[in-house]
Amino acid sequence: MPGLGPGGRGFKSPLPDNYFRIFTWDVMAFKRVALSLALLSLLALTACVSTDSSRIVNGYKIMPDANLAGANLVGAKLSNSYLSWANLTGANLTGANLARADLSFANLRDANLTGANLTLANLRNANLAGANLTGAKLSRAHLSSANMPGSILVGANFRGAEMNNANLAGANFTKSNLLEVNLTGANLTGANLSFSIIKQVNLERAKIEGINVSGLILDGVQQPILP
Repeated sequence: MPGLGPGGRGFKSPLPDNYFRIFTWDVMAFKRVALSLALLSLLALTACVSTDSSRIVNGYKIMPDANLAGANLVGAKLSNSYLSWANLTGANLTGANLARADLSFANLRDANLTGANLTLANLRNANLAGANLTGAKLSRAHLSSANMPGSILVGANFRGAEMNNANLAGANFTKSNLLEVNLTGANLTGANLSFSIIKQVNLERAKIEGINVSGLILDGVQQPILP
């Protein structure tokens, strides 16, 4: 718009007539681009931190509360999987990798876990009655209040595992490694501990009636174990 120059004479701005329209459009376009980039960044971040716990392994959907009774998961790669409350009754998990998996409250009754890797797995309150864990790796696993009567634990490695208040009545621990295991309040009635390694173990308030300790390697136990 013309203004007044010296002496009241009119003058015209050196800027083009559409300068401000172009400038305004450029600012709006910039804002739209910036907003789009921000949304893309947010979507990328959301994808990175997604906690979707389901996936397909060997044709089975792996997720909490899944029904995997009798499933064939031999050698399955299930580390860090979320299987809490899952039904794995009679499932074949021979040689499966379940390291750091969440199996809390899962039903693993009569499951075959021979040679499975359960290092640091969460098995709190899991049902492992009659399960076969021969040669399984359970070092530093969490088995607090797990139900494991009659389970086969021959040659299994439980080093550093938490097994307080677990029901291990009649379990077969033959030649297993129980180094630094917490068995506080556990029920070991009638368990077979023959030729097992038991060192720095906490057996406070544990039930040990009728256990088999032939050939037991005993050292540093905090509670008398011999019947």
